[in-house]
Amino acid sequence: MATPPSRPWAELQHDLLVAIMTHVGAPGLLSGGAPRACSSWRAAARDPLAWRRVDLRDWAALTSGRRASSSRVPVHAALFGILEVAATLAEGRIEAVLLPEFADEDHLLFLAERCPNLHYFSLPSTCMTYDQFCKAIGEFHSLKGMAVDESLINYDVLLHVHQCCPDFVELKVSALYVDEEMASIICNSLPQLKKLEIPSSDMPAAAITKFLDCLEELEYLDISGYETSAISSTVLEKASRLKVFLWNSKFELGEFVDCSNCGEHNINPGEPCKCMMEHKVMDWLAGPSQAS
Repeated sequence: MATPPSRPWAELQHDLLVAIMTHVGAPGLLSGGAPRACSSWRAAARDPLAWRRVDLRDWAALTSGRRASSSRVPVHAALFGILEVAATLAEGRIEAVLLPEFADEDHLLFLAERCPNLHYFSLPSTCMTYDQFCKAIGEFHSLKGMAVDESLINYDVLLHVHQCCPDFVELKVSALYVDEEMASIICNSLPQLKKLEIPSSDMPAAAITKFLDCLEELEYLDISGYETSAISSTVLEKASRLKVFLWNSKFELGEFVDCSNCGEHNINPGEPCKCMMEHKVMDWLAGPSQAS
């Protein structure tokens, strides 16, 4: 039986090529070979729809294919250049930007000016001034979520986010430790959160309970990445209403070894708690079917 003739990549429909380009990512679109393959690929790489999500976190990959002369440009200025290219090609359609670790408030202010319709940004910087951050947030009226360092978890800052961004429902925080006070700040300033991610953070049961009690619209909670004994039967019962709950137990991932009867500090790893888990918890341990 004859093998059907293969179809040249250059002859693929433009919409399909654009969909492919969205998976190529910013490094491949900016300095890779995709835009230089042929005219149809170049057109797809320059289509605004290919730039809705701009991931700039892998700075080494972004700069590896650029000319040697560009390597002498300070990274601060180089990032401005890349953001300018992305904003120009996107024609105002950028929905999400994930910035590298060295990005600062100047880059965020640039995005506020050029991408006012932004839905999500990730800004890992630990040296951010409240005034400049809030100035940028004031321009992001369509913002739905952000990923920031714990240094920005301040009541006035988050309240400003809540007031300026009526559709804000998603928060990711990079923090070593989250206590009940920080949990209260998040709950009181952003009561409409639906998705909260605080991975790899030491967190007591009181903080987890605060999130579950106060964030009534919460659907997704990720506190995985840190082995904790704070996952008690009370926590599991309260979390059963969530669509997704990601966590790690103190002794072994997926083994329920703590409950309100045993207490958090009276656990024998050789004799795990015999309490029965709810069916919902078993679903979590099997893996979420649809993580948003």
